[in-house]
Amino acid sequence: MDNNHEAVLLAAGIARWMYHPASGELELSESGRQLLDVQVDDVSITLELINAFRVPDGSEPLHSALQELERSPGTRVVEFRVDLPDRGIRWLRAIGCSSQSEKSSELQISGILMDVTVQRRAEQLHEAFFNQPNGMHMIASLDGVIELVNDEWADCLGIPKDELVGQSLLAFLHEDDQELAKAKAQGLKQGIGSFHLENRLRHRDGSYRLLSWSFTVSQDEHFMYAVARDITEERDSQNRLTEAAAVFDHSGEGICVIDLESNVLDVNEAFSRITGYPRDEALKMNTKSLRSGRHDEAFYEALEEAVTRKGFWRGEIWNRNKGGEVHPHLLTLTQIDSEPPRRVAILTDIRQLKATEARLQQLAHFDPLTGLANRYLINEKLEQSLRRAKRSGRGVAVVFVDVDAFKNVNDSLGHLAGDRLLQEVAKRLAQTLRAADSIGRIGGDEFLLVLEDVGSSRDVSTIAEKLNASLRLPMSIADQDFSVSGSLGISMYPEDGLSAQELMRNADAAMYDAKEHGRDTYRFYSEQLTKDAYRQVLLDSALREAQARQELALVFQPQFDVEKNRLIGVEALLRWHHPQLGSVSPAQFIPHAERTGLIRSIGQWVLENSCRQGAHWQAKRHEFGTIAVNVSASQFHDESFVEQVKLVLAETGLAPTKLELEITEGVLAQDTHGLIEKMQILRSLGVRFSVDDFGTGYSSLSFLKKMPIDRLKLDRSFVEDVATDESNKIIASAVIALGDAMGLEVVAEGVETKAQESVIMTMGCQKMQGFLYGKPMSGEEVEEHFGHAQEGMRTGS
Repeated sequence: MDNNHEAVLLAAGIARWMYHPASGELELSESGRQLLDVQVDDVSITLELINAFRVPDGSEPLHSALQELERSPGTRVVEFRVDLPDRGIRWLRAIGCSSQSEKSSELQISGILMDVTVQRRAEQLHEAFFNQPNGMHMIASLDGVIELVNDEWADCLGIPKDELVGQSLLAFLHEDDQELAKAKAQGLKQGIGSFHLENRLRHRDGSYRLLSWSFTVSQDEHFMYAVARDITEERDSQNRLTEAAAVFDHSGEGICVIDLESNVLDVNEAFSRITGYPRDEALKMNTKSLRSGRHDEAFYEALEEAVTRKGFWRGEIWNRNKGGEVHPHLLTLTQIDSEPPRRVAILTDIRQLKATEARLQQLAHFDPLTGLANRYLINEKLEQSLRRAKRSGRGVAVVFVDVDAFKNVNDSLGHLAGDRLLQEVAKRLAQTLRAADSIGRIGGDEFLLVLEDVGSSRDVSTIAEKLNASLRLPMSIADQDFSVSGSLGISMYPEDGLSAQELMRNADAAMYDAKEHGRDTYRFYSEQLTKDAYRQVLLDSALREAQARQELALVFQPQFDVEKNRLIGVEALLRWHHPQLGSVSPAQFIPHAERTGLIRSIGQWVLENSCRQGAHWQAKRHEFGTIAVNVSASQFHDESFVEQVKLVLAETGLAPTKLELEITEGVLAQDTHGLIEKMQILRSLGVRFSVDDFGTGYSSLSFLKKMPIDRLKLDRSFVEDVATDESNKIIASAVIALGDAMGLEVVAEGVETKAQESVIMTMGCQKMQGFLYGKPMSGEEVEEHFGHAQEGMRTGS
């Protein structure tokens, strides 16, 4: 290369070099020697000479690059710093490539060396500018395409820098701010040097940040430079201050600013409304003038100590308003760190809250229906009575009262009538007791009485008889006269227990004993009742497992048309045999199942197995009429009952016309509209309905005539003495006549003698059920009975 060419390269800061790996020599052009200030004649120099000038930084970029070129032909670019004697520290960029010599097989590595100090310093300055921590720097085209941003942008918008570059700034602007931004950018194109702007940019999470911008255009007018500042929090603070001022002016709580001596500095309108002092008067007063006299000096000293130590106090305080009236307030007093120190008092008028608290206190301790003490309060009164009894040595009696047959009244006449009845019962019980005694309603139709200073059980018996007598007196409910009765259970302190819980539990057990002995009576607690109660616990546990253990079984009792000597149906009856308890009477476990809610699952089991047995007889072409299944009230009122019946019929294959559902009068009195709707749906399928134990409840004939009923079953209690008891004969005759008038079949239950059969037939009833025609039998026994019955019909026996 000639000297002129070399001079051009030197002027451009570019030099040529060649490296010989075999000898380790490095040839530099004249421009290279001048670039490195190497004053050596036309002789080769080594790589170590250059390394002697290189600024140590822990790496060997040049040496590593040459080694890579030796191993693999190609091109490499490295940058490094050198400390030159006359020129100081300079940045150099070496670009080299390797190739095989055409004349020899020697590997040659050659390239150029450039002084890039100015470029690197410009980059460092540029980087320093963009990475300043107090601003968001950006370069963009005049059309808003982002060319370069610093790290602050990623922190502000949650978007990495490399994702922002190349995108339009308008894409991040709130749509309401875009038109103004476009207008400002257009001004830059038209020669306006710079402008200031505030707008909102969208964060990655969808929220918006408020930015304050300064824009200017580059000298070549190709780019705009911008510095932005995130003022979201600053603006929010300003807004909060504005809102705080609005809250102060319009708050429903009274706000008062005072100094440390309680002199008023400012108040809001609510404070004037609560205290009665207009603002101009309040600014001249000291809050100590609001004191009502209800709190002593120690109260205010404790308040002051709390504010001084913790910075605030919150609690209830009674103040006197301008008119002299004393009212309760909720006060929050807060110390404000300011110069000079201030305090802010917030007053809330809690008169309505105090009235509500009093009402809640009433509800918490008293029964809202009767006004009597509730379970919690009567328990407290019993505890107090026991403490007094321990000191005096006198006795205490606990009386548990349950209204007999209350459910029948509630179901037949409605809950409103039931509530009226309970109110009347509560009134009579309270009037019968002495002033020192206590009474409470502990739930439903159950009441608890606490009799203090009783001497003996005879004294308690006298009171119990008076209580029962008061309940028997007629009462008018829903324009109907009623006479109710009560079952009373009594426990005595200290004989039957020493604690309130023990006495209440034993009185409850005695009350159930009174129910089992005919009701309308009272019973004292005995040890045997505890044993019976324990049996009830065992019964509950055993009944819950009876289905899983396959202890339940069905038996079937025939129903006959006596006049035609023909089987018209069978009634499915549930039996339970427990391994330890033995055969448990349905009269014992069915009511228990109803009380505990087990009756639904048990009833479903009875329905499924009855239909399965009926389908079996149906497949064998036995003429069994219908199979009657008892349905409990809770089971029938289940919203899914209709679908359950449909599913059972579909799964078992029993014809719907072969199924008869027996319901009690109690079911008829509940949700009449919904009941009729369910019955009509099932009736449309062919399912029949009968009313069991008719005559023992409170059926409304107006409801009864609307029901899709096929049969009435005359209760066995009227059949038992129908041949000898005139009253039963009249009732039985009336039920049979009623059924005939309504076009309903009547089936007499419990027929056991020919005398009963004869009397009932003279009344016009030929369909009967009872031991006279067959005891409850298993499914296999019923099949044998089919044969005998058909044989009897053929012979006319």
